Amino acid sequence: MQSESTMTGHASAPGKLMLAGEYSVLDGGRALAVALDGELQVRCDAFHETGAPGSATTILELHSNLWPEPKTIVIDHDEEISSEDPYVDAAISALSAWASKPAKVIFQVSANLDPTHGAGSSSALRLAVLASAKHIAAGSLINLAELADSALELQRRGQPAASGYDIAVQSRGGLIEFRRGASRSLSLRSEDHLDKLASCVTLMVGGIGAPTGPTMKIFMEWLVARASQTELMQLSESMVDAWQEFLSASENTALPALIKAVAEHRAFMAESPVFPQRVATALENIPGLDVSWTWKTTGAGGEDAVLLIGAAAALIEPRLALARIGWCPSPFKFTQQGLTTW
Repeated sequence: MQSESTMTGHASAPGKLMLAGEYSVLDGGRALAVALDGELQVRCDAFHETGAPGSATTILELHSNLWPEPKTIVIDHDEEISSEDPYVDAAISALSAWASKPAKVIFQVSANLDPTHGAGSSSALRLAVLASAKHIAAGSLINLAELADSALELQRRGQPAASGYDIAVQSRGGLIEFRRGASRSLSLRSEDHLDKLASCVTLMVGGIGAPTGPTMKIFMEWLVARASQTELMQLSESMVDAWQEFLSASENTALPALIKAVAEHRAFMAESPVFPQRVATALENIPGLDVSWTWKTTGAGGEDAVLLIGAAAALIEPRLALARIGWCPSPFKFTQQGLTTW
């Protein structure tokens, strides 16, 4: 007979947005990323058999606001089990948090991160599932660095080339610079950079989506075939520098240089087979393109989401043009909030 759960763990992870560093981050380049205030919440309840030191098997019950019915899985702790489903895989891995295995663990996920928006729903899921279980089992403050490493290990089962930038920014929040596992905050203790981003950047969503794995595979094959890795790295590093100069400058004095760097990067990306040509066609004849405003793809590219960059008045026409093909501004704002547990 099972006792009632005496402890419940909760965790919440934010969304994410990559501003610069697509693909070059995989070769040691820098990436800039920022947290979004969309969130994925997980509640974890663990049930132990009364008087038992630990269970030989654990029943996992997985709920999600995206599913009509829960999934139930029986885990034998004498066997090594993993799953291609990121939710199932994270839940199985989370059981390692307990030295004395529960007889049953219930995870309940509630998220407003649309997978087609490239906002980091799968990395947020891994982080929050692991964190909610560790909040119960550890009985102390969670080691954020160790948690991020565990989430990245899970992510690389499905995406072997994953850099970990998304987990880095979602665990810490705010705006970060990331390179080969090391990250530093660019907005710690100040909202100035996030306010600057909000004044000149609009994230647009509404495309068909671009799953990271397949999109990355096509792009990387194209990149290697034309031996353009060095060119992409140079363009990407210049764009990271331009972003940082823009964020640090007074008012919008560095905006023209940022627009130029983004335009040069986009011209390179436009030759790839995953570039969103429908978006490009909608925007190409709008006055001021690459002079007073510009745009770029995010993440793996494709039609996950795009950034419009420029002063607010200059983005009116581009926003209207994308609205005519079914796109709209993302409902999320930039945030300092990272992973939280309670």
